[in-house]
Amino acid sequence: MKSSDYISLIAGMSEKIPTLRVSSDAQQYFAEQFKALFHVDCCAIYRVSEKPAIFIRSLDCKPSKRNNKPKFNNRLTLPETLGNNCDQFVLINQPENVDDSNCQSTIYMAVRRAGEVEVVLFGYTSHAIDSNPLLNDICRIFSNFYLQVEDSLKIRNKINDKQQELSGRISENNETLFQLNEKLIAYNQELQQFAYSASHDLQEPLRTISSYISLFLKNYGEQLTDEGKEYLNYASNGAQRMHHLIKDLLTYSKLDYQNEPTTTFEGNEIIRQALDNLHIAVEESNALILYPDFPAIHGNHSQVILLFQNLIDNAIKFRSKNEPLVIIDIEDKLDKWEFKISDNGIGIAQQFQQKIFGIFNRLHGRDEIQGSGLGLSICKKIVEKHNGSITVESKHGKGTTFIFSLSK
Repeated sequence: MKSSDYISLIAGMSEKIPTLRVSSDAQQYFAEQFKALFHVDCCAIYRVSEKPAIFIRSLDCKPSKRNNKPKFNNRLTLPETLGNNCDQFVLINQPENVDDSNCQSTIYMAVRRAGEVEVVLFGYTSHAIDSNPLLNDICRIFSNFYLQVEDSLKIRNKINDKQQELSGRISENNETLFQLNEKLIAYNQELQQFAYSASHDLQEPLRTISSYISLFLKNYGEQLTDEGKEYLNYASNGAQRMHHLIKDLLTYSKLDYQNEPTTTFEGNEIIRQALDNLHIAVEESNALILYPDFPAIHGNHSQVILLFQNLIDNAIKFRSKNEPLVIIDIEDKLDKWEFKISDNGIGIAQQFQQKIFGIFNRLHGRDEIQGSGLGLSICKKIVEKHNGSITVESKHGKGTTFIFSLSK
């Protein structure tokens, strides 16, 4: 499978998973995606037991007895290499003679929570599996999606239980709750069709969820316990993260398929548009952006705007206690333009500088700094599509400089 196929599969999952309403549907869906990811002939899902020996019990996802495929045991022992390595999400035991149609590769995909394996998807395949550097990252994203769905289902069940518990105390508001429930039902029906919508249409339903939860908290928050408020806040934060995740994932995946013609356009108009898009962040942080007269740039107009927008936004987002200062320098390098975007922010430690351009590589928790972890991955892909390269120079606490080139 090509890298673009991996990204497309994950992007498709991000569109589908909000529609999973019950646990059985979720298990079936993730089993199907696991089979598609590795061309698996048959598979099973195992949940890690609480027993100290780390045995795993099987869920219903077994092959037929008459097709001569390997049978699954009711229990499976977790391989030591997978159980002990908290950075590993996939283990493939592939026979030496991969051309032999009778050879079966075994695949373990770990779903980890706080580094510990919670669920394992296990399967057999007769296909040869290419070693792809994205594969472990894709499996980590797969694991995160699985846990998000599982947690969302648990929270939804707890919210439903809490609503039933509170119904006796808010009987005077039954009519209002009924109307709100009708709106939520209508919304859920629309949400089932969202996988067929264009990427920009996917964002509005998620904003609607956040709005209704905020409205619920505003109107009925005093009647909720602290625990009930906490559940609703979890749901609201999850919707907002999913909104940004879907937006960035689709942006990243579309970069390989956009066929907009390249043109030559005024560079000054590009930087002005990028700053217009960031005007709220600039004003709130009192950031100072300094840049020279831009040359004419040849490339994809919207992608180049997004490139400068993401890098300047990063400089503002990862600021120090001082007001943000962003300086853009431009140098003519014969067949290309070299840009340097420097800031006075918190900087990046040396050991992380090679990782920041990877998919979903975050150096800070969501509680500290918001973001999907895709911004720099998008920048790298845009630069490479314009026959350029991007690097970073930084010292922790001393600011950061991103250096990238765009062909003329």
